[in-house]
Amino acid sequence: MAGDKAEKGLEQSPLRVRDEALNAYVKKLVCDLAGPQCSSVRAYVVEIPEFNASCYPNGMMVVNTGLLLRIENEAQLAFVLGHELTHYLKRHTLNQYESTRNTAGALTIFSLAAAGAGAGAAGSLAGVLAMGALFSYSRDQEREADAGGFELAVGRGYDPRQGTAIWAHMEEEQAANPKREKPLRFYANHPTNNERMGTMKKRADEMEVQTHAVDLGAETFHAATAPLRTAWLEQELNRGQFSESITLLQRMIQNEPSMTQLKFYLGEAYRRRNAKDDNTNALNAYRAAIAGADAPSAAHRGLGLAALKSGQKAMARDAFKQYLALAPDAPDRATVEYYLQTIGE
Repeated sequence: MAGDKAEKGLEQSPLRVRDEALNAYVKKLVCDLAGPQCSSVRAYVVEIPEFNASCYPNGMMVVNTGLLLRIENEAQLAFVLGHELTHYLKRHTLNQYESTRNTAGALTIFSLAAAGAGAGAAGSLAGVLAMGALFSYSRDQEREADAGGFELAVGRGYDPRQGTAIWAHMEEEQAANPKREKPLRFYANHPTNNERMGTMKKRADEMEVQTHAVDLGAETFHAATAPLRTAWLEQELNRGQFSESITLLQRMIQNEPSMTQLKFYLGEAYRRRNAKDDNTNALNAYRAAIAGADAPSAAHRGLGLAALKSGQKAMARDAFKQYLALAPDAPDRATVEYYLQTIGE
């Protein structure tokens, strides 16, 4: 009941991504993986910059934009969605609830979930998250979901090595930020990234002699997600976890070295983190962005700010002027003009 109420609220939530092409793409992939159970699963993409997806006992699947930003191809997405579908198909959610429903803690969380689900668009996401606390999984259930998701993805022809890549990337991000808050209690039982990588690598080694699955689906994935990536990058920086963002952006640039947009956001992440040597790194990233084709006009503003901080007034002046020339109606025009006045000729 709480799930159904939360879903009704989520359908109207401002956090729900309504891009038709992206939703059709995610829905098709979920259906391909779910097979005969396709009609019982409804996927929603929501604007949450954290790496996560979840499937609830009523068939509601929630896919975060933070997951889509970090995924490199369709194969990796298939492994994650297959994992969540396995939780649903194996009834892990309901089984876990059955084992805890009589505890005071479970009843309290259920009340929060139901209350949030009934609070309309503003409370729907809170209800969904509260349900996540109630419907947490045991470590064995997580392992079963990993194995089931692996089989679903490889069964559709996806490269078995991509399952390991996902967790390797998450391990890199987490290692880059040792001060990050610990996971919420109801995620504490998940297998470690290292355990998942080891298990999936072993299974991938076994699968290589049994199948020739090599599909990545990179082109279709990028076609569906590229129009929305700028907004997701903005959301990523607004998380304030700049060390993680820098690790993510460095990996993305390595995969797409010609994408000047990524170099601009790398400069932004360095500048906002403002640790030792970050201003120099930001300068280099902004310059690299401006040197490429189709650099965002904001790259010149960023370069101006970094140059001004390092005392390079001539560089800052030229960068600010170029920014205003490229973006004459910029909302921060008055601020940039003030910087130019303080620099002088």
